[in-house]
Amino acid sequence: MRTVVQRCLVAFAIVVSALGAVQSVSAPRAEAACDGSTLSAAQLTAVFANPGVGGGAGFAGGDYQHVYALPDGRNLWLFQDMFFSADDDLRDSLGAAAHNAGLVQNGSCWSLVGGPGMNNFIGSAQTTPLVHWFWPMDGAIGYDGMLWIFMVEMRNPHGTGATWGAAPTGTWVARVDPSSLAVVSFAPAPDAGNRLYGWSIASDDTFSYLYGHCYRQFTHQVDSVAQFDSNCMPDTFLARVPKGHFDVAPQYWVAGGWTSNPFAAQPLMTRGAANPMGVRKFGDVYVNVTKIDDWWGAWIYVDKAPNPWGPWENDRAIFIVGDRRCDQCGIYHAHLLPYLQADGKMVLSWSNGGPFDLWQANAYLYRPSFVAVDLPTYRVDAPLTGVGMQPRAPIRAVDTRETGQRLRGGTFMVVPLAGKVAPNAVGVVANVIAVAPATTGYLTAWPCGARMPTASILNYPPGRVIANAAHVRLDPTQRLCVFSRVDTDVVVDVTGSYVASGATGLHPLTASRILDTSSGSPLAAAGVLTVPVSGHGGVPASGVDAVTVTVTVSDPASRGYVTVWPCGQTRPIVSTLNFQPGDTIANSSTVPLGTGGSVCVYSHATANVAIDVAGWWSASGSRARLAATTTRPLDSRVGAIPAAGSTTVVPLGAFVPVGTVAVIGNVTEVGAVAPGTVRMSDCTASPDGTTLSYVTNETRAGLGLVAVSPNRTVCLATSASAHLVFDATVSFG
Repeated sequence: MRTVVQRCLVAFAIVVSALGAVQSVSAPRAEAACDGSTLSAAQLTAVFANPGVGGGAGFAGGDYQHVYALPDGRNLWLFQDMFFSADDDLRDSLGAAAHNAGLVQNGSCWSLVGGPGMNNFIGSAQTTPLVHWFWPMDGAIGYDGMLWIFMVEMRNPHGTGATWGAAPTGTWVARVDPSSLAVVSFAPAPDAGNRLYGWSIASDDTFSYLYGHCYRQFTHQVDSVAQFDSNCMPDTFLARVPKGHFDVAPQYWVAGGWTSNPFAAQPLMTRGAANPMGVRKFGDVYVNVTKIDDWWGAWIYVDKAPNPWGPWENDRAIFIVGDRRCDQCGIYHAHLLPYLQADGKMVLSWSNGGPFDLWQANAYLYRPSFVAVDLPTYRVDAPLTGVGMQPRAPIRAVDTRETGQRLRGGTFMVVPLAGKVAPNAVGVVANVIAVAPATTGYLTAWPCGARMPTASILNYPPGRVIANAAHVRLDPTQRLCVFSRVDTDVVVDVTGSYVASGATGLHPLTASRILDTSSGSPLAAAGVLTVPVSGHGGVPASGVDAVTVTVTVSDPASRGYVTVWPCGQTRPIVSTLNFQPGDTIANSSTVPLGTGGSVCVYSHATANVAIDVAGWWSASGSRARLAATTTRPLDSRVGAIPAAGSTTVVPLGAFVPVGTVAVIGNVTEVGAVAPGTVRMSDCTASPDGTTLSYVTNETRAGLGLVAVSPNRTVCLATSASAHLVFDATVSFG
């Protein structure tokens, strides 16, 4: 295991001290006919089956390999500890080591950087062997064209190297000329703390993301996983800098956003006894590999995410115990090479090690392994057409307050809906509720296994209980995934299913008001109203299975909730809408009609209630089309804020097919300068019903059902100035 592997450094301490001053770094040898092509896992396995890679007293063994892509097609390989020899017998080579050294790969040609006798590639002038040294972490090309390599500064006051007493004390960064590989500068990183940001690095078009891991492996003098520092080893943190600007102080990830305060940073992921995330970006997918519990443990996890901060989900777990090179050997440090094979697979490497006396006699036991692994992808669903909606009385599917599994910010939860939706359901109509979120944020819902959309379904302020309806496609096993930007409890109530055939279709209406208690007496606390719907607001007197209504509460006397359900049935223990004292707030509800063609409304607190009907459902209605993902036809934040009393036209032509008669989507207001409402229409009618009610300085979302004009547009009329976002989820035609 790694503890035994590293104790070898004590044995040659005297030899190193006899060598005198540390020599300069050896220059890479020029190679002929080297084409810069990449090597597959199988080809790398063949290369590292032999000692002496790089020529002469070349690479014989090493661990914690890191591979850096250079702009000219070469790759720089650095190892935390590296031994040099032309054969597998290291019993005569105790002085042939360096704390960091490596190889330059140009296709199938290899040359050395660093050399025996602690001739370290980086930081030799600052190194006292076995007492104070530097190990490489990740690196990337910076804004200045240099290769920036982050290094962990290690100290062991006992002078025994990588064993008990050794601890990381800070982070340094080296600037390396990518052509000559000369070290241009070496100094503490802008964040020189011991969270070791730069353990792995990934970049998008705007930022470079630095993953941090405390790497405290030698905290306790035992030979087991308990040797690790359990206070930090399970955690990975995340920071970011403008792309390539590794010279500036970073921002730090907190659930819900970023902060400049390093002490406010929150773990990106906590898992196992040690969770050193190794992240790469391939195309639009971020991939992480972790040898869980590092030196110990039996698995390598491969995770994927659509963003550098997540949400991370496990794509596969690889059982690697059978891949050990001897019964006493260990596998540790999973690392992805920075390219894909010609067949599109990733090249996964790991370190091997074992008791010193074993690999001293056979250096093959101390060389990396390579395997080809499928690149994680997200399922791409084909659109479903001819889909019907099957309503049901509301039923609660999940409530994290009851399970004690509050959703952590930056992560997602899987909500199994089998038994709550129809047996053949391909989508769900649900009410999604955020309860007491830690700060401002949003929820997103999508079919598990597909790529998480960028559109939110619900926006919330801190501490509130906020609900919004959602019409969302399900995965093939009827699961729904829900992501939260910040810590919050989540409730999901099911009110209907989309099924591949049969059930009901939609008849859109110009939204009209069929109930408003503000013209009379408010609904009393614990009171119930019976609201006749059949024959009102454009709904036929018969032949109606369900309606979609918008429920608005105003002037509630205290905090509480409203429940809407089919009359004649027992009131379900769910909420349709949640409110605070003095609120004006709305939410959509799709509900079957009950006795006498009515719906019933219960209010927990005294409040005025309004009901606007937006559509009705029957077997003769228009069928739904469930797209592969949510689309965003409108985001006014890219331009001027819509004025009070204005109407914003939403062009849907690029997002819905010809013949679309209606659409369901999420309307979000942002930055309202005064309280107001949004009313949706097909741009020809003037609805008297409300889709969304909003207040100043609070982002709110509301589900809207609206008829689509023949030229495939809808209109949003705002009573107070606010930015508007519209995300289309379901179309009908």
